[in-house]
Amino acid sequence: MDVIIDIIMYMVIGGVLSAFFYYWRKRDLLGGYIGGIIIASLGAILGSFFLIYIIDPVIRFLQNGAYISNVNILSGLIGGYIFLYIFNKINHDRIR
Repeated sequence: MDVIIDIIMYMVIGGVLSAFFYYWRKRDLLGGYIGGIIIASLGAILGSFFLIYIIDPVIRFLQNGAYISNVNILSGLIGGYIFLYIFNKINHDRIR
């Protein structure tokens, strides 16, 4: 059951970041909003694994995923944002 909640948390992080890029910044993402969710979720997962060692003191504070899951929210947000930023640059930073 914990794995399902973790997957949902990563998808929520991906959805929030994709909405930020797609609706608020009005960037054209390859695959639209859904493509952005997939890329941001992948970035959130990889960011959680790699950035945990860099920002460990802050991660310890958010380690319990707002006491809902085991997802490190801050590293997931940073990783997802980095992936969407790179994904947007590959798409030539087009505005919708």
